Amino acid sequence: MAINLEQLRELELSELPWWPAPLRRLVFAITAVAVLGLGYYFLLADDWASYQQDVAKERTLKDEYQLKYYRTANLPTYREQLRVLNAALADLLNMLPTDDETPRLLDDITLIGTQSGLRIERIEWQPAVQRELYTALPMNIELTGNYHQIGDFIAELAGLDRIISVQNFQLLRRSENAPLRLTVTAETYRQQTMRAEP
Repeated sequence: MAINLEQLRELELSELPWWPAPLRRLVFAITAVAVLGLGYYFLLADDWASYQQDVAKERTLKDEYQLKYYRTANLPTYREQLRVLNAALADLLNMLPTDDETPRLLDDITLIGTQSGLRIERIEWQPAVQRELYTALPMNIELTGNYHQIGDFIAELAGLDRIISVQNFQLLRRSENAPLRLTVTAETYRQQTMRAEP
């Protein structure tokens, strides 16, 4: 049944039950969509947003649980690794001198220099330098000798049971027949760290 524009103008809302079937269905569909949309907006929108937040929170909590589960399951392994690391740290810390051992370290350096056949011009402690995890104890060393004696000295210095780093070195010769002169800054370190508790 075709409906023209003139018939549409004559339709009144109070006569809705007697409207043509296609128009009634259209009005009912529009009304149903409007009621559902308004019902969702006023009744369900906040609950839906809350539900979505809870779903996201659930995912986060599951991830946290899984991470904690793996940590707990691997706790004996982590404790063993921590024990091994603490043992390695203790070995390294034993290589750092204490305040009482710095004169002995100076004696060791002097002994190495004289055993290598070098003439020690000067060994002078510089002010301690505080760093984040340790204190650096620099010293300036000046000595003279031939090339092989200096090489032996550096090799023996590296073989000490204390950590010593050699830096800022200069190797000079005043004349062709003069001995080599080594000026070097050597640093040793004193600990400021604590071991981790298992």
